[in-house]
Amino acid sequence: MWEEVALAKQEQRHELVLTGKGVQERVEAKGLDENIFKLDKLNFLHISQAKLAVLPDTLGCLTNLTSLVLKGNSLTVIPATLNNLSKLKLLDLSMNNLNALPSIHSLTELTTLNLSLNSFSGQLQLEGVNNCQKLSVVDLTANMLTSLGDLENHKLEHLAEVVAKQNKLETLSYTVKDNWPVLKKFDLAQNCLKEVPAELGEIGKLKELNLVDNPLADNRLRKMCGQKGTKSVMDYVKSNCRKVGDGEKVEKGKGKKNKKGRKDSAEMNELCDTLTVTSLKEDFPEIVASESVKEVRPFIIFCFITGLDLTGENLKKFLSIQTRLHKTICVNRTLATIATHDLSKVKGPLVYTSKLPEDLSIIPLSSPHSTQADKLVSQLKTEAEALRKEKKRSSVTGLHQYLHILDSWTVYPCLLDGEEAISFPPVTNSGTTRISDTTSSIMVEVTSSTKLGDAKMVLDTLLVEMAELLGGLKVVQGRVVGEGGELKVTYPAKTDLVGVKNLNIVRE
Repeated sequence: MWEEVALAKQEQRHELVLTGKGVQERVEAKGLDENIFKLDKLNFLHISQAKLAVLPDTLGCLTNLTSLVLKGNSLTVIPATLNNLSKLKLLDLSMNNLNALPSIHSLTELTTLNLSLNSFSGQLQLEGVNNCQKLSVVDLTANMLTSLGDLENHKLEHLAEVVAKQNKLETLSYTVKDNWPVLKKFDLAQNCLKEVPAELGEIGKLKELNLVDNPLADNRLRKMCGQKGTKSVMDYVKSNCRKVGDGEKVEKGKGKKNKKGRKDSAEMNELCDTLTVTSLKEDFPEIVASESVKEVRPFIIFCFITGLDLTGENLKKFLSIQTRLHKTICVNRTLATIATHDLSKVKGPLVYTSKLPEDLSIIPLSSPHSTQADKLVSQLKTEAEALRKEKKRSSVTGLHQYLHILDSWTVYPCLLDGEEAISFPPVTNSGTTRISDTTSSIMVEVTSSTKLGDAKMVLDTLLVEMAELLGGLKVVQGRVVGEGGELKVTYPAKTDLVGVKNLNIVRE
């Protein structure tokens, strides 16, 4: 019996958390300790980042569970006995290889369902979801769904948040208006929607609607989705899109006309800000990427943004954009991490490398003192657990929710400015280069463990949103080279930002 399991049994604990490299090694060697499923006192079970591939049917014996977190494993099937867990309120199966779920008709207490970063495709099938009348949050991010299927076809009186970005959704049912009467957030970014029903604009409580990066046939709507707020987008959808329920149709792409029957071109031009890209400048530093970082977070891109005005509310709004992107398209920093630096405080040379946790020190944004990376991570984890218990939550939030990324790393990635670390992704960048309302030029870096395209997608989105916020942007290319001086990547290159439809891109 595993030590943690024996202790939980002896003390009749209600919580059991198993995560990290040590757990992963035991799972790979002999599989999961099945004594876990005899701990019938448990109401919170968390097994993550353990490369767990199989769950036994005895999962159904944990009938007192209210929270089950199995994220970041290798699961392809969930046993049908899941349906025995009738007290379950939170089910997190994110970051696995699932393409189906067993019936959940008995999970009548379920409020939160996270199926993000799995392999669900075609029409979503959630047998029994109509019985889950307390369901309020569903996350389907980064699957391959073409339709929301069972979810949109059933009346769910308390469903307030649906996140379905980064799928392949081709259609959206008009029935969501009546089936989800209290919907407040609906994220459909980065899908394949060519149109949306007018009924979407009639959902009275909807406060956050995201349709960015869909191939919408209505050009004006597509631009508005990137630059206008939810209310403006919903008003336009309500007035100009096809009302499917009544069989009505408004001709796509026409919008409202002026007295001469033409679109108001001045209003259209208002929607487009300018992003100017300047070639690499010799007096700006390049980044040398070390081979040692390949095993943990191999991809890095960066650029410089000059002539900024961060006074007034602009700094706060910019930092809010960065925070939101970390939660959304960066998938809580598992996909990518953004770091910003005041360029006037960056001296060079810049090296992106890795260090042992005990050998890496940084002045984190949260403290004026230099701290060893291993101690910083340990401190943050302790704070996270204490906060979770204090707030009586089933999972941690904020900065702490992505610390598990580090569990399997023997070395930590870092960006060095000379001898000093100014970035420790995905945890923090340095207070030494912190930006302020007097900053006029910044360096922005994005790192990723998955692929270069993910890093580019994130930085593309950040630049677009900054241009919208500030009414335009001046960007200078950043160049990453290898230890031998060979070019690895220049950003933004001519092939970057090509798909951006709601900005005027000028290259100098």
